Amino acid sequence: MSIYIKNGVLHVTGAQEKLRAKGQENPAFIADYTLLDIETTGLNPYRDHVTELGAIKVRNNEIVDQFSKLVVYPRSNKVPAVITKLNGITEELLLTKGIPVKEAMTEFRQFIGDDIIIGYNVNFDLNFLYDLTEKFKLPQLNNDYVDVLRLARAYYPFQHNRLLDCMQRAGIAETEQHHGLDDSIDTKKVYDDFRANFTDELLAKAQGKIKNIDLLAAELEAWELGYRNPVNNKKVAFVDGINMDNAEAALMVNNMNGQAQTIVTPDTNFLIIDDDSFFDKNNEAIQQAREYNKSGSKIKRLSESYFLNMLDEWARN
Repeated sequence: MSIYIKNGVLHVTGAQEKLRAKGQENPAFIADYTLLDIETTGLNPYRDHVTELGAIKVRNNEIVDQFSKLVVYPRSNKVPAVITKLNGITEELLLTKGIPVKEAMTEFRQFIGDDIIIGYNVNFDLNFLYDLTEKFKLPQLNNDYVDVLRLARAYYPFQHNRLLDCMQRAGIAETEQHHGLDDSIDTKKVYDDFRANFTDELLAKAQGKIKNIDLLAAELEAWELGYRNPVNNKKVAFVDGINMDNAEAALMVNNMNGQAQTIVTPDTNFLIIDDDSFFDKNNEAIQQAREYNKSGSKIKRLSESYFLNMLDEWARN
């Protein structure tokens, strides 16, 4: 049994099938790829949905094809006002010009093919796209990828590195379009700017930021944990029956500057439940958490799959 991160990917003996089987990140400058960007109604792929798919296909550093589709769902197509203000996408626009999500995603998966994927903070996009390919039984989206944000952090250390920041610093544009195709084209311009200006030392620095950690070996240092550690200072209780080994899961949490608990208490932050029992009203731990919450506690119930993918997000960051 073991829990470790290899080349930025979380590995968990006994529970690997609960993780999105995405590809591996490899900071590099390549000539042939598909660069993509999507628009969504929010940040959570479990709750929010895709509104727009955009991408460009690049060969020998030149754009040879492009993809742009608005997406409509069979049920709700509501778009939060804050998102509409950002990119102008409305429910009416989706209902008028969108194509059914299954059709759109099928075409998009075909467009990507076997290419290495490039994007800005691309792991965000891949989570939504991976889940859609699984939902519609399309070829698994396990393509390796390059995250331009990783390159930006090496090139502009100790600075705020939104796509817009990089565009403005390089003189590419003063505003960001927040549309899939337009942002894909702008991201390529930023990527090309880095290609022209990166040194071997900077590229090695970016590559060296990919995590390789045995999460059971010892308590991790602050520099290893980073600032997005999801269990930092959190009290985490695991219900019996999860796929992970409970003792190893507890050791992992403790090594990551969290505090593992054997039972749920009023100050528990996360209660981790096996997927099949998540909605079990008769589960004693769930009942206890509800009672504590009625008295003012703020215990979050997380399925084992959700928890592990949350850790994988940190591992890939």
